[in-house]
Amino acid sequence: MVRYSYTHLDEFFVLSQWQEDVKGPFGLTPPPGDWESFKAKIKALNDVCPPGESVKVIYAARHGQAEHNVIADKYGEMGQMQHPILDPDLTPLGRSQAYQTRLALERECKRGMPLPERWFVSPLKRAGETCGIEWGWLFADDYTSDGLKEWKGGKGHGVDATVIENIREHLHVHQCDARYPLSALKAQFTSFTYPEGMSDEDDVWKPIVVRGRETEEELVARRGEGIREVLERSQGDTYISLTSHSGALRGIYKSLNVIPRKVIVGEMNVLVIRVKEVQE
Repeated sequence: MVRYSYTHLDEFFVLSQWQEDVKGPFGLTPPPGDWESFKAKIKALNDVCPPGESVKVIYAARHGQAEHNVIADKYGEMGQMQHPILDPDLTPLGRSQAYQTRLALERECKRGMPLPERWFVSPLKRAGETCGIEWGWLFADDYTSDGLKEWKGGKGHGVDATVIENIREHLHVHQCDARYPLSALKAQFTSFTYPEGMSDEDDVWKPIVVRGRETEEELVARRGEGIREVLERSQGDTYISLTSHSGALRGIYKSLNVIPRKVIVGEMNVLVIRVKEVQE
C-alpha cells in the first residue's frame, strides 16, 4: 500500500481572523493577493517535482452553524448529551454563513482564484449542505438572493462531490456525529457519490454504552486514512475541496503536519501541501 508524507508550505497564506480573511483573498500573501502569480508558482513547483511527489492545494472548510452548535453554545457539552440530535441540519444562520463564503469564492474566482478539480465531503448532512451552498454556483444551481432557501438539485446543490467516511466528525458518544441512513442521504444529496459497500445504517458511530469518545490518536489516524483516500481519488489533480468538521479538521491538520487552529463555523482555509509517496 502506498502511504504519504506531508510538508505544509506555509509561505503562501497568512491567516488572521476568518471575519477578516473572508473579505479578501483568504489570506493569500502578499496583500492584496495575486492569484495568477499563485497559480504560476504552484505550477512551477509541480513541474520540478520528482516522480511520486506533488504539490496540492486544499480548500479546507468547516460546515456552517448546525442545530447542535446552538445547543452546545447555550448549554455546553452536557447539553448535547441531554438534548441529542441525530445528524443535525444547518440552521438559517449556518446557511447564511455558507452563503457568505460562496460570495467570497465567486468574487475571488473572478480575480483568478483557481477552482477545485475535485470535491470531497463528510457524509454528515451539515457538511454536505455547506459544500453545496458554497460551490453549487459552479454546477448551474439556482439561488435566491437571501441564500437561505432550498434550491433545486437537492441539498448538495448539484455539486459533484465524493463522500469519504474517514473525514467525518470526531466519533462516538455525541449523537450529532452519527449519520442518517444512506438511503435518506442519497435522496437529499442526489449529486453526491457514496462509497461502495457503505451500510444503510451507521455502523461506524457507537453510543456511550458501547465505548467512550474517539481518542486523539484514533482521531488523527482515521483522518490520516481519510486524506490518503482523498489523494488516491484525486491522482493528477492539484486543487481539491474538502468540507468537514472542527474535530475532524484538527485531525486532518495534524495528519498533514499543519499547525492546528480553531476553525470556526463557516470558515475555509487554503492549505498548500507537498505530498510524497512512501512505499511500504
